[in-house]
Amino acid sequence: MAELIRIAGYSAVGLTIPTGLLRERITLLRNVFHEAGLETALRIDLTSTSRMDLLRLLRRFRNSYDVVAVKCVNSRVATVACRDRRVDVIYFDHTNRAVRFTHPLANLLRGAIEFNLVSTLLKESRGEVLSAIMKQCTIAREHKVRVALSSGCNHPELVRSPLQICALASAMGLSEMQALAGVSSTPLSIIKRNLAHRSPQFVEEGVRVVLPKVH
Repeated sequence: MAELIRIAGYSAVGLTIPTGLLRERITLLRNVFHEAGLETALRIDLTSTSRMDLLRLLRRFRNSYDVVAVKCVNSRVATVACRDRRVDVIYFDHTNRAVRFTHPLANLLRGAIEFNLVSTLLKESRGEVLSAIMKQCTIAREHKVRVALSSGCNHPELVRSPLQICALASAMGLSEMQALAGVSSTPLSIIKRNLAHRSPQFVEEGVRVVLPKVH
């Protein structure tokens, strides 16, 4: 898969890491992609059914990962995830009718919304799921929110090139600019921002310690 991702035209990959995975195993996993010429970013997917539990998880894991994503399983969690600056990416289960990406959530969103297009469309052929994806893409376009696009692949056969994913996203309702940014500048900006926040020089947003120059 690492070799296919490189050939497809990517320079970096986000690895979703279970919280209990040993550090040695994480290093071995990252080395597989580094040897293929790919940078790696560690990502965690948080799932919670309550506001308080989500806030607890964010306090615990925020500083341990390059990307923090939240699966919005209900409207309460979705609202908190959209407002909280510690959340980089939100995403939805398109088969879950209880919660969808809406205009009010788009107005609240500080991070980016993620669409795992390839895996979702291959697994789901029902018209209601496709309609839900297209509606949420349209809302994202209307509000000009940041979008992160992913194949969501867990198998080599699901790897698609950035242009293929862009074309699919445009067909689902995103603007061409959003689609292109979704596989390039948006995910990279998230990673760079979080690396800067984890730097010893970072104090808070807009405040950094400037080290004296050595002559």
